[in-house]
Amino acid sequence: MRASFLFIATLITAATIPVAVVSFEKSPHSLASGPAKSPKFISRRAQGLMALYTAPGASGADLIYLSSNDLGESWTPPQRVNNVPGEVSDHGENSPQFFLSPDEMSIYAFWNSRDPKSPGASHVRFSRAGAMMTAWSPAQTIDDDPLPNSHGFQTAAVGPDGTLYAAWLDGRDKDKSKTRNYTAGASAIYLTTSRDGGKTWSPNQRIATDVCPCCRPSFAFAGKLAMLAWRGVDDGDLRDIYAAVSTDAGATWQASQLVNRDNWKIKGCPHVGPSLATVGDRIYVAWFSEANGRPGIFLSSTTDGKTFSPKRSLSEGAVDPTHPMLASYEGRLAVTFQARDARERDSWGRMNIYYREVLPGGGLSPLVKAGQPTEGAVTYPSLALGMSGRTFLGWTETRGEAGPKAVLLRGRLPAR
Repeated sequence: MRASFLFIATLITAATIPVAVVSFEKSPHSLASGPAKSPKFISRRAQGLMALYTAPGASGADLIYLSSNDLGESWTPPQRVNNVPGEVSDHGENSPQFFLSPDEMSIYAFWNSRDPKSPGASHVRFSRAGAMMTAWSPAQTIDDDPLPNSHGFQTAAVGPDGTLYAAWLDGRDKDKSKTRNYTAGASAIYLTTSRDGGKTWSPNQRIATDVCPCCRPSFAFAGKLAMLAWRGVDDGDLRDIYAAVSTDAGATWQASQLVNRDNWKIKGCPHVGPSLATVGDRIYVAWFSEANGRPGIFLSSTTDGKTFSPKRSLSEGAVDPTHPMLASYEGRLAVTFQARDARERDSWGRMNIYYREVLPGGGLSPLVKAGQPTEGAVTYPSLALGMSGRTFLGWTETRGEAGPKAVLLRGRLPAR
């Protein structure tokens, strides 16, 4: 009875306390004069903002780095990250990743590269630079498979102790799946770590088989706990979210655990993986599911990677939500995703970018339609949080023959 009373009291308190809502600029900013896609951002200290995007070209795509000392009002000249011109492969969830070391002195980039000697094969590549004097190192291939297989849909993260983690969907174990009773095959997840800032990497280790083959995995950390989550594929084409944890900086990983049995059945990969973020000692998992014909973005959490809280919806009121991304910073936990507005064109309007925060007491801030397309359609939003309530959203706008456009939209919480 007392637990029920406290739960009800918490809900009443959360409902009566005014909730601060992030206010966003009316119009986004373009990051490049030419075609650009998949923008990622890092908010660094008080006025620093760094950006990474892919620039498609006639001879292939390059990875471009920019930095700003005035939160995006002006930018340094574009700098190519990949030392092999045109090698970057970026499609769907297979976009480059961008991270900052805990001491904010180093930055890291991970991307996918097609193998020029073997059509259909690809590799995960890595480069690092100093955050103050930016000079990118020659790229390293961090998958150690000698055969011409697919290695992509990479994810990466920096642990609290500075250890680098990288994982990807790997095609070297196509014959080691536990089952064959699903459509379009499956991948394995392989992982490597570096404890010297990316100079050397550990031998690749397999974390799981029977993995949905086009859904990016995700990392998060809580104390000494490292967690990796992905979308599995089970008998009957069930494609729900799994996770595994390590307590020894990635040296060994415990058996995978089901985050939630949605029982979502789809004959093919949905191209949308989970997203993880941490607040305190709790790791949060956001994911998309269309089980029972009800598409939605859902949230669960854990403190041990073995037991997970009941799922809750983050996308009520939005239509066709997909591609969630979580981010956390100094106690804030936020999510962004793309969806349609139910009030526009009989719910068939163009995709918009939505945003909300998960409040410390467990409540949700109002769902905000933060960004709308200036031209074309929006897709694959990204999110970074910064000091003093600053919020940075990015996305790609598809524009037909004009090529993609990478944009930045800034927001902030009201001053307290």
